[in-house]
Amino acid sequence: MLLKKLTLVTLVAIISGCANNSALEANIASLNTKVDNLTAKVSSLSTKTDSVSTKVNALGAKQDKMSSAIKDTNMAVDKANERIDNMVASYKK
Repeated sequence: MLLKKLTLVTLVAIISGCANNSALEANIASLNTKVDNLTAKVSSLSTKTDSVSTKVNALGAKQDKMSSAIKDTNMAVDKANERIDNMVASYKK
């Protein structure tokens, strides 16, 4: 009698374990799909980030060129003002 009960309990445990395995496999497949989707999204965002980074670097280079041009223009304006001041000073004498 005890042997029959142990055998029955073991059989029930094996059957319920098999039933849970299919549910676990379904959950694992679902999680794998979600991970694949997230990986694709991360790759897409990484590509977009690289594109934005390239654009930011290009804008920085343009800003450096503009800053240099502004400095050159300011120096030319200062020289022109100095010449005008010198011309005015020579007329006042």
